[in-house]
Amino acid sequence: MADKVKTHIGRMILERQEKEGWGAKVIDRLSADLRDSFPDMRGLSPRNLKYMRAFAVAWPDREIVLQLAAQIPWFHNCVLLDKVSEPTIRRWYARKAQEEGWSRED
Repeated sequence: MADKVKTHIGRMILERQEKEGWGAKVIDRLSADLRDSFPDMRGLSPRNLKYMRAFAVAWPDREIVLQLAAQIPWFHNCVLLDKVSEPTIRRWYARKAQEEGWSRED
């Protein structure tokens, strides 16, 4: 699944949660609906959808997504979301991972 799609899903989750409220189980319902509609597609678990939401929050600027975050593997982004809360430091790590070819463990 392309990072563009993941970003779109993340933004959609944010919009729905804002409209319906956090307790509306938007992620759980969306995960079930997507898995029913696309049974052969992977990456639609509630956990991964939560990462998509976090990705949309962490990278609100579409240009940065296209230029930087989309250039590194998805799970590199997940590690950055888990371990780095400061946006400027996250961008630095993403840029270095792209430039230096760092693995998730580096």
